[in-house]
Amino acid sequence: MENKVLFQFAGFLNTRQIWKENKFPYQPYHLKQAPISKLPRTLEFSPSMVLGKRMELFFQYYVTHFSHEEVLAHNEQVIFEKKTLGELDFILKNSISGEISHVELVYKFYLFDPEIRGDRACWIGPNRRDSFPEKLKRLQNNQFPLLHQKETLPLLDRLKIDPSEVTQKICFKANLFLPKNWDEKMNFSEINPDAVSGFWIKASEFTKVDYGNALFHSPKKPDWPIDPRHNQVWESFEEVLPKISGLLSREQSPLVWMKKGDDLYERFFIVWW
Repeated sequence: MENKVLFQFAGFLNTRQIWKENKFPYQPYHLKQAPISKLPRTLEFSPSMVLGKRMELFFQYYVTHFSHEEVLAHNEQVIFEKKTLGELDFILKNSISGEISHVELVYKFYLFDPEIRGDRACWIGPNRRDSFPEKLKRLQNNQFPLLHQKETLPLLDRLKIDPSEVTQKICFKANLFLPKNWDEKMNFSEINPDAVSGFWIKASEFTKVDYGNALFHSPKKPDWPIDPRHNQVWESFEEVLPKISGLLSREQSPLVWMKKGDDLYERFFIVWW
């Protein structure tokens, strides 16, 4: 890929919101999807920058160049008596309406585990270290209330902002993966079905019999948002298997891109658990 960052940015913008309808007590913040041809060619980040920080900078770039808003604050930490209480992702000002908004940005990859009960609890991280309900709890109990805590007032005073006049919004983008061949009726009363972007399998299911005729690439995490059709270097089942096995042995569930034929691409996770 000539410009991975460009494709990462496009993947970020084109990732859907997790909500089918907003069930959260904060307004949704929507970003417009965009084709590669309309995106800037000058984006460059350190290769070591983690996925979450990378998505935040994409959001900041989008707001600055593709919206009527300006970024007043980004990742502002609230510190009291040398203890960090939390941070505000973004404070924005609309140059047309004058509206001030506090936006929390979330970008996640969740797998549906049918063995877990609950419409929200069944969505977990690829390595089972986080979940949709845990993230919602942190947002509701920590991240959004931080704006109205007295310890945040010095920051808001510096920005000349009255917290009572701030609209709080959520931008929750997610890539969702279902068990392969999952044919039971899904309850998408809350979850956006358009956010489903692939499937997942157990390590024992990744066999030469089922996958030996396809080509593969296991991207590093910063590249996870990229559309697989932009990848140029592919490996056979035999070539990619040692890499996948190494990740699984370290209890890391790799994302895999698969190419079948000239123009058929799929994304899936292989889980270690």
